[in-house]
Amino acid sequence: MNPIIPLSIAALVFSAAPSLAEEGHDHHGATHEAHAEHMLEGYAVVAEALYKDDLATAKKAAAGMVKHDKDSAMAAPAKAISESNDLAEARTHFKELSDVAIPVAKEEKTMHVAHCPMAMGGKGADWLQKSADE
Repeated sequence: MNPIIPLSIAALVFSAAPSLAEEGHDHHGATHEAHAEHMLEGYAVVAEALYKDDLATAKKAAAGMVKHDKDSAMAAPAKAISESNDLAEARTHFKELSDVAIPVAKEEKTMHVAHCPMAMGGKGADWLQKSADE
């Protein structure tokens, strides 16, 4: 067999590889966006529930986040919220969730960062809101 034929086939395959990788990347990007959007929606429900002192709803929404994407960086603090025994504990874990969610939201440009210097015993904390006016 002529050695040029396998080399030619290999060259064709490798020259197509970058475009195949880009196609796969686009699909992965769309999947990432969908997961991020879903996780941020769950985050918003948790935030609203904690604002209303509704631990049961916060725990349920956080558990839903974990169920949706257990491999997300948001899953561990969401799981901790879902297992919290009281509002103070849930709010401590919510700060951890916010610390992970804020970079995702900045990338997705779907939510706004709010800050309260009095939160966390005067240490201050950032969290996400759906609108800058909330």
